[in-house]
Amino acid sequence: MAILNIKNNIELSTTPISNEFIDTYMPKANGNFVKVYLYGYRFCYHCQHNLTSKEMAEKLDLLESDVIKAFQYWKEQGLMDFEWHDDDNIYIAYHMPSLSKEKDPKNLPDTKVENKNLHIHLEAKPDYSPEELTIYMKNPEISQLFKIAERYLGRMLNHNDLKVLYSLYDWLRLPLEVIELLLEHCISNNHRSIRYIEKVAITWVEEGITTVEKAKARMKVFNNDYREIMKCFGLTNRDPAPSEIQYMNKWINTFALDIVLEACKRTIAQTQKPSFQYTDSILKNWAKNKVKTLDDIEKLDAAYLQKKSMQSSPASNSSQTGDYYSKPSKFVNFKQRNWDFDELERLEREYLTKQLSEGR
Repeated sequence: MAILNIKNNIELSTTPISNEFIDTYMPKANGNFVKVYLYGYRFCYHCQHNLTSKEMAEKLDLLESDVIKAFQYWKEQGLMDFEWHDDDNIYIAYHMPSLSKEKDPKNLPDTKVENKNLHIHLEAKPDYSPEELTIYMKNPEISQLFKIAERYLGRMLNHNDLKVLYSLYDWLRLPLEVIELLLEHCISNNHRSIRYIEKVAITWVEEGITTVEKAKARMKVFNNDYREIMKCFGLTNRDPAPSEIQYMNKWINTFALDIVLEACKRTIAQTQKPSFQYTDSILKNWAKNKVKTLDDIEKLDAAYLQKKSMQSSPASNSSQTGDYYSKPSKFVNFKQRNWDFDELERLEREYLTKQLSEGR
C-alpha cells in the first residue's frame, strides 16, 4: 500500500475544474481514470490525513493497480507529476490545463491512436482476474457491452471471453460503440471466435480505426469493395489474407473500384489465375500513365494498338518478306546427284543372273 502525497501548484478553496479539462481531456480518458483524477484533485487541500492508494481504490470501487494506472495516464497527458519514491510514498503534483497557445484545444494532439504504423504487442495485454472483472461489471456500460456480446455470439460468456472483451475497452482504448460495431462486423462475416475478434480489433487499432465513423467506413469497404475484388478473382469461399488486404487497400485508395475490377479481369485473362502481384503491376502502370477512368484505359489501349500496328506495317512486312525469300535456302544449295538409269538396269540384270546361277 502506498501513501499518496498530493499537492497542487495553485491555491484552491474549492474544487474548480477547468472547462478545458472537461471539453478536451475528460472525453478521451477512461472513465475510471477521470474518477481517480477528480477524487485526488479534491484532496489537494484541506486533507485531514494522508490519503492512501488503497483508501482511494476502496472509495472509488476500483483496484489499487487501476489507481496507479490512472496516475500514469494523467502524467502522460501533462496534467500530473507522478513519482514513486523508495519509501513507498507516491508524490503527486496536479497541474491545471493551460489556455496558452500551446495548450489551446485546437492545437492539442489527439490522444487516440492514429498512427497506422503502430504495432500492438499481445505480451502487453493485462491479465484480468475474476475479481477485477466482477468490479468492472458494476459499470453499467461494461455490463451492457457483455450483454451485447452474448447476444451477438449466441452463448454465455466464459472468463476468457470477458477478459478479451474488457481488454478491447481498457487495453486497446476502443470506445464501446466501436467494440459493438466490431462484434457486428465479425459476426456478420461468420466469425464467432473470440480470438478472431481480438485479432481484428488489434488490426483496427494499428490502422487507426478508433472512431465510429472510421469503423463504419472500414466495414463498408470490407463488405463491399473487398468482396467485389475477391469475387472478381473467384475467391468467394474465404476471407482475404492480411497481405491481400494491404494490396486492396492500396488499390482502393488510388483508384475507383471499377478500375480495380478491370485490372483483376485482365489478370485472370492473362494468367488464368488470381494474382494480386500481377494486378498490382497493371495498376502501377495505369497510375504511371495517370489513368482515372475506364475511358482513360480505352485510350491507353488504343494508343498501344496503334503503336503495335505501326511496328508491323505492310511496308515493313514486305521488306522483311523480300529479304527472307531473297536468301537462298539450304535446299537450294544442296548439291544434286546425276543418275545413269541404263547403268542401273545393267547392274540389276547382272545381279539377278548371278543369283540364278548360284541357285542351281
